[in-house]
Amino acid sequence: MKKFYIILLGLALTSLSMSVDAQMAKADRLYEGYNFAEAIPYYSKLAAKNNKHLAYAYMRLGDCNRLTSNFGAAADWYAKAAAIDSTTPDLYFNYAQSLRSLGLYDDAATQFSTYARLNPADPRGNLFARYSSEVKNWPSPEFDYDLVNAEKINSPYSDFSPVYFNDGIVFTSDRMARTGEKKYGWTGAYYLDLFTAPLEKDGQSDKLFPGTPSLYASKINEAYHDGPATFSSDFKTIYFTRVNRRMGEIDSSRYYTNKLKIFSSIFDGEKWSDPMPFRLNSDNYSIGHPCLSSNGKVFYFVSDMPGGQGGTDIYKVEWRGDDWGPAENLGTSINTFGNEMFPFIYQDSVLYFSSNGLPGFGSLDIFKSTLHGSSWSQPENLKSPVNSPADDFGIIINANSTAGMLSSNREGGKGEDDIYCFTMKERAPDSVLIAGIVRDRESMAVIPNSTVFALNQLNGEVMILKTDAAGKYEYWAKPGMALMFKAMKNSYSPDCLSLATEARLTSDRMNAPDLLLGRFKVDQIFSLENIYYDFDKWNIRSDAQTELDKVVAFLNENPDITVELGSHTDSRGSFKYNERLSSRRAESAVAYIVSRGIDNNRITAKGYGEYQLVNSCSDGVKCSEEVHQLNRRTEIKITGIKEHTNQSTPEPLDMYKHKQKLNVSVFTPDFFSNCNPKDATSLK
Repeated sequence: MKKFYIILLGLALTSLSMSVDAQMAKADRLYEGYNFAEAIPYYSKLAAKNNKHLAYAYMRLGDCNRLTSNFGAAADWYAKAAAIDSTTPDLYFNYAQSLRSLGLYDDAATQFSTYARLNPADPRGNLFARYSSEVKNWPSPEFDYDLVNAEKINSPYSDFSPVYFNDGIVFTSDRMARTGEKKYGWTGAYYLDLFTAPLEKDGQSDKLFPGTPSLYASKINEAYHDGPATFSSDFKTIYFTRVNRRMGEIDSSRYYTNKLKIFSSIFDGEKWSDPMPFRLNSDNYSIGHPCLSSNGKVFYFVSDMPGGQGGTDIYKVEWRGDDWGPAENLGTSINTFGNEMFPFIYQDSVLYFSSNGLPGFGSLDIFKSTLHGSSWSQPENLKSPVNSPADDFGIIINANSTAGMLSSNREGGKGEDDIYCFTMKERAPDSVLIAGIVRDRESMAVIPNSTVFALNQLNGEVMILKTDAAGKYEYWAKPGMALMFKAMKNSYSPDCLSLATEARLTSDRMNAPDLLLGRFKVDQIFSLENIYYDFDKWNIRSDAQTELDKVVAFLNENPDITVELGSHTDSRGSFKYNERLSSRRAESAVAYIVSRGIDNNRITAKGYGEYQLVNSCSDGVKCSEEVHQLNRRTEIKITGIKEHTNQSTPEPLDMYKHKQKLNVSVFTPDFFSNCNPKDATSLK
């Protein structure tokens, strides 16, 4: 990753002398001077000698390749080192990080766990092992992204951190900017400069893509590192990161360190002014990655100044009329023990940034957090495809939140770090949470612990749901589903509803109409339909058994209820004959029900003859057969309901467990049509 001098800040170093000629000493001097690309061939020669330094050479080759973003080679070298050295904690941590950057999360979790065992005082081992295990099960992101490589501006080198500027962009690159330019030892590339490119419409889709790039203003670009940058909303002020190469004090390793600093310049309509140093610049720590809010009142930056949460933290300063105020750390809501960097503030209230200390896919992931008053929300990982197992950073989003750009060294790029363009639209949910409530039909009170049977009519799967203390149930449904919900509770009549989800969901939540259950009452009467007898007979015909089986099911579902089965005739025939006939028919029906397992103490037979006609077709009144038929009926009347005093007493519906899945075939064919209408006058 050729931006590492920015990520770790303050690592632009220059060797003053080299007095040791030994192979290992030379490799170490290059490594300690952050000349990782140059150190690789020396460590390779050391590894080829197969001496006592073999494990060390393998580990350093892993380090050099990891720090130059060659994670595959890094993992291979670390594996060789681990086969020899089982006690060096950092070896296993860096091995795990490389595996994580390759998307090998299970292997990474194993190595992080090994690190945690070797160095239990560092919480990162167990924490990163958990991150690696959890990332595979993350849900889809909030938006649909269409992400493509911005090929015209990307080079074989590192191109990153674009910012919008007038009708184009300004970005940072370590490609050759001037003939004869020297290379940077860490990466083997050139020093960073700012480049610009216009935004041009793609003829096929009208999307905007960067065009041919060119070097930005010479007043801004100097011989060492310059970039990334940010602009005021009128594009007349630029703030940018710069590393001034200087001669000065050296440390004990005979290196001097150049700190990152921020400079600003003002455009007068023709040229940029001489850059002015930011007032918080220091020779003791670095500040960089500037980002200015659109209203110009808040300035965000990254620093490793003392007092931070981790390696690099995000800070802000506020404009006080004539100068910037003191630096304020954004706190533990944003900053972690790791590195937070590359801030981008959207519409002055949504902060996008990169972190390697928060749960993520690999090294650096892009997160967002929203400002509420003076507090930041918990950072949200933007997930794939914005993030990858590699480093993802330097995001920007356009004013109407439909497109943007980001930087990444993911596989398939043109160079080390590439800039990618993306469009974004709110993701159509891939599932919808159907939420409903079960209530008492009369009082509208909620009914806890009622049972809801949710039928997926497409595949016949039935999920059992139990309502909570508020009478609520929830069911996750996919697009284009046809569903039936049936709610039941002992001593209540059931209720059903049908729902269908949209083929393309527009919301991730749907509120279902209430399911209303009617509490059974003494003397409540239900009609049995289609109970027929042969003339002058009382034996139960096969076509009547289906209806009587509903009574059996009703009594099984409601064991606290006792009933009377009443049989009625029409007015034709004598009173005595009709009374005797109706009694025999009622007794036959009851005998059938008892034969199906119902206790005979719970049901009685009553023959009413023609004493309870439902119309005016009494003796001597001429009526049609259809009207007489209305009087020939069988009814169930509730005669008693036993009240439960012990709430722990099992009920029949307790056999069904919450989230249990069954096939519809285990239910009776009419189970999902067996719902009482609102007047509850019949058993169906």
